[in-house]
Amino acid sequence: MRLSLRMATLAARAALSLPDPVIRAILGAPVEVEGAQLSPTAQLLIALERFVPRKEPQAVPDLEAARRDYDIVSSVMHAGVARDVQVRDTVVAGARGPVPARVYSPADASGPLPLLVFFHGGGFVVGSVASHDGICRFLSRHGGVRIVSVEYALAPEHPYPAAVDDAYAAYLHVVANLNHFGVACGTVGVGGDSAGGALSAVVAQRCVDDGVTVPAFNLMLYPAVDGMGEHPARQLFGRGYFIETDMIDWYRSCYSPDLERLFEPYASPLRAPGFGGLPRTCVVTAGFDPLRDEGTEYVERLRAAAVPATHLHCDGLVHGFASFLSCDRHARRAMLKVAAELRCMAAAAIMSG
Repeated sequence: MRLSLRMATLAARAALSLPDPVIRAILGAPVEVEGAQLSPTAQLLIALERFVPRKEPQAVPDLEAARRDYDIVSSVMHAGVARDVQVRDTVVAGARGPVPARVYSPADASGPLPLLVFFHGGGFVVGSVASHDGICRFLSRHGGVRIVSVEYALAPEHPYPAAVDDAYAAYLHVVANLNHFGVACGTVGVGGDSAGGALSAVVAQRCVDDGVTVPAFNLMLYPAVDGMGEHPARQLFGRGYFIETDMIDWYRSCYSPDLERLFEPYASPLRAPGFGGLPRTCVVTAGFDPLRDEGTEYVERLRAAAVPATHLHCDGLVHGFASFLSCDRHARRAMLKVAAELRCMAAAAIMSG
């Protein structure tokens, strides 16, 4: 099973490397919704999904097997990304004890750097430091920052707020050990993708609430910031665009069996009563993503609270596009823009500090 999964993923990588005109010739007319056109590679990826011999996590009786499969696909998709980046494994504090972490530094790094504490996506149920290794390598190299990628307790074994508590403890651990992690000018930001983007927002909000050191910046990739929202994009892109409504519903039921708790701000940071005091933030959204609207609304709430906020909207891409940056040229171009914004936020944080 896992050999066939690797082979299918390798075949998908090869297909995604085809020129756009060839992909268009294979697939036919482009997909257009609300004036936006799905990129050829994203359209191909969606078409290829039905040929990949895997089941969605909710359909796999053995959740650990689903997690291993997720990591396998991610590692194959990210193969070869920024191999010159310096990497070392370590541990950081979690809410219930040490948790695994991985530190990334640009190849030419020889001293302190701005640092990003990164939280992986995966619906709070799957994903790991390993699954997001390529994303962190890429952001470290092209963003010019050191990254500490953090494991956190996964649901359903550890429901909300376990992941939040781990993420917050890990951030505070890094802030308390600046010299150990080689942090320049005390500049520690947070970030993550999807579920991890939500965790980064909650860490920042909790720091404001607790009166402790607020992150210097926040990078949020297609964040899941409203667990109980019924935004238009949830309906518009809820089927056929890589992540579907039934999967989202399953993730959130695992994360919090008591769905009423998903209305709490630390579960759905878009529902926070105030946004004042939050750090400079970049929110990245994808045009064909069920989570598009909540990310956009999060930016609007930040700006209404006079928080410096950048919105990078990637019209033709789908949820999770950062996971395909090594083989999808359109995703890579978008991630180069994300990395440039990360570099700018880190530089601004140092200057203002």
